[in-house]
Amino acid sequence: MLDVLKQLALLGGLKGFVSVSSGELAKMLNISQQSASKKILELINNNMIERNFGHKRQLIKITKKGLNLLQKEYADYQRIFEEMKKISLKGVVTSGMGEGKYYLSVRGYREQFKRKLGFNPYNGTLNLKILEPNKIGILKESDGAKIDGFQDGERTFGNGKCFPAKIKNVDCAVIIPERSHYSDIIEVISADYLREKLGISDGDEIEVEVKL
Repeated sequence: MLDVLKQLALLGGLKGFVSVSSGELAKMLNISQQSASKKILELINNNMIERNFGHKRQLIKITKKGLNLLQKEYADYQRIFEEMKKISLKGVVTSGMGEGKYYLSVRGYREQFKRKLGFNPYNGTLNLKILEPNKIGILKESDGAKIDGFQDGERTFGNGKCFPAKIKNVDCAVIIPERSHYSDIIEVISADYLREKLGISDGDEIEVEVKL
């Protein structure tokens, strides 16, 4: 499936629907047209792509599930060829919804952060909109320090992981929830109030160096 997804992505299938025939895909992959058609059907059945039909042409777009598979493959190759010990993420400072502050006030999370990161986090997160979202996939596929989910009364809190990091030599950590509403935003915690410590505000571009 990956070989077809790769070709569709190169044609622009991550941005929207692209017009491509089974025969054209067959030539790109050096396989028979019948095999190409079977691969397309397999991707459709696995919800990796969407297909519509235009005027005598099929239109194909890669779904979020297909994108996730490509990102996982990308992350694997990054680790294989670069043997990465760390990764740099560039992002733009943005305001959150206050969720980070709430979760950091929850004892079950806060104690784990203190124990696994070695600092008592400031009660709030720094939100960064990452300029190369594919790199977030590398963090999702890396081990990190596991943050265990738990139940507090009637509410269940999910799993996650954290990675030690630095911004301009200031110690911090990147938090990756197991479930997130966003695909291009990370949350950073620190013992310091990072906006004040670093003199940054919404719209500023900064770089985070994350240890894997």
